[in-house]
Amino acid sequence: MGLLDNYSGIGMSPRPKWQHQIAMSNFMTNAAREIRREGLLVLTEATVTDDWDDLAPDLVIFDKLFNPLTVIEITRTEQLNNIIYKCEELMERFPDSEYFVYDYEHEVLCFYDIQTGQWATSDYYELRSTYLSKPVIAYFQ
Repeated sequence: MGLLDNYSGIGMSPRPKWQHQIAMSNFMTNAAREIRREGLLVLTEATVTDDWDDLAPDLVIFDKLFNPLTVIEITRTEQLNNIIYKCEELMERFPDSEYFVYDYEHEVLCFYDIQTGQWATSDYYELRSTYLSKPVIAYFQ
């Protein structure tokens, strides 16, 4: 499942697996109140602009004007590199946003480090968002 998959409508397939939905639900449950207290908004599967045919990441933290601040994708190990590539396409349009990809099968979080121009993983680093108080991976558990 990813940024460009079209699985809209009843009976459309393939749909994200339960583990994907659980990860998204956990993040929303654990982060939404904290994000709202900061005057921000987190939405699931919302387009990154007001063009309803635009890309719709799994989770986006928006400012009050609906500018994407953080883009989070949730995926399986097999799709990880493809999803990272799709995030890199979005980086061209929204270079100041944060980008995370969560592999729910291995419970590993990836983060694009703008300073180094490389992806870092939670295997080696405590990955944090500017907009959250705890390491991002904690919000998926």
